[in-house]
Amino acid sequence: MDTLQSLPTSFPELYAVSDSIKVVEVANKYNPPDGTPITRIPEYTIPGEGGAYHCSKVETAWTQGFFPGLLWLMLERRRLLPASVDSSYSEDDIAHLARRYQESFRHKANPAINHDQGFRFQLSFGRDMDLTKSDESAVLIDAADSLVDRYSDKIGCIRSWDKMVRVGEPDVWRLDNQDEHYLVIIDNMMNLDLMYLATELTGDPKYAAIATRQAEMMQAAHVRPDGTTYHVVDFTDGSAHKGYTCQGYEDESCWSRGQAWGIYGFAQCALRTGRKDFLDTSRLLTDKFLDLLPESGVPWWDFDAPKPCPYDSSAATIAAAGMLILFRLLRSADPTAAEQYLARAFKLVRDTLRECKTAAASLTDGKVNWGTGEWETILQHSTINGNRFSARTMMDHGLVYADYYLAEFANEALKLRPRPN
Repeated sequence: MDTLQSLPTSFPELYAVSDSIKVVEVANKYNPPDGTPITRIPEYTIPGEGGAYHCSKVETAWTQGFFPGLLWLMLERRRLLPASVDSSYSEDDIAHLARRYQESFRHKANPAINHDQGFRFQLSFGRDMDLTKSDESAVLIDAADSLVDRYSDKIGCIRSWDKMVRVGEPDVWRLDNQDEHYLVIIDNMMNLDLMYLATELTGDPKYAAIATRQAEMMQAAHVRPDGTTYHVVDFTDGSAHKGYTCQGYEDESCWSRGQAWGIYGFAQCALRTGRKDFLDTSRLLTDKFLDLLPESGVPWWDFDAPKPCPYDSSAATIAAAGMLILFRLLRSADPTAAEQYLARAFKLVRDTLRECKTAAASLTDGKVNWGTGEWETILQHSTINGNRFSARTMMDHGLVYADYYLAEFANEALKLRPRPN
């Protein structure tokens, strides 16, 4: 608890004003003038080509929610710790930018092109609703309904992908043979909280029931006995058929970001349901993740890939944010374990900032100086995909969701501080 009580003094680099400058000025840079519709949203930097963002198409990306979500986190940061956000940015300025970006994909609420509706809508419209009391319940329920449409009662899961491509292998996961495969990826754990929220908003238990059933199925199929996880499981006839990877090193390896999605997702499900088995699963995955960390303290993109290999700072920040949920779940029932997870989460973030934080940005007379390397991301050394059989690999770069979960971790830590007597 002392770790939280001393914030932000004990960890000033986690609350650097530079972070707010980068987020808001990126939003300004890529916001088209004169109200022109936004068609692209910042997602990643291109390896070897500097620190500027590549903006992905709104119509085809799965990551649309992270950047407006990052803006909402900066608005929340301004309330929690005003000195950590550049004083030239008002709440109205930040909210306007966040809404500009999220409005560009409102129409993606239904139908869903894949399972990523929680990422898209809860992190953007959901945060808007939480922070400003705007009524965005309709779009959130619509997005949840789109996941109901992708749910199979026979399988007990929401279908993640309609197809999967692995170069050099038979084309077995196609759009025209979906009755022969049912792909569910570990990332899907992160979209289940939207279903619990939909039950909260509507009073209809069907959404929460789907989320809980899916968590049970993934607990059985994606989690290996040694506490590592599969990235992809192809379900057939309602049972787990085989585990694969599409972004990790190989099928039986431990892809670090997938492990982190599991840590966070099962902790969320435990928080929503109170179920000890979901809590125990999150702890199992966390303990394994921590055991596999290298001396630097920053996860390799895949723990079993040949070394040396690139890091994945996004795996670090996702896992750390998930560990804060474990702290919340355990602080009354098992305060010793809670404190251990809290300490390890802070160490993970400290190590990641030491190894991966980009140069600070500054603002003078309205003009931004991005710092050495002109990085627009807060962190570097993420890896989207290092799988050699993937149609596209991308390693060692900046990534919007690494920054998103870093900002979430920082804000949630502030909110967990003990209240004065």
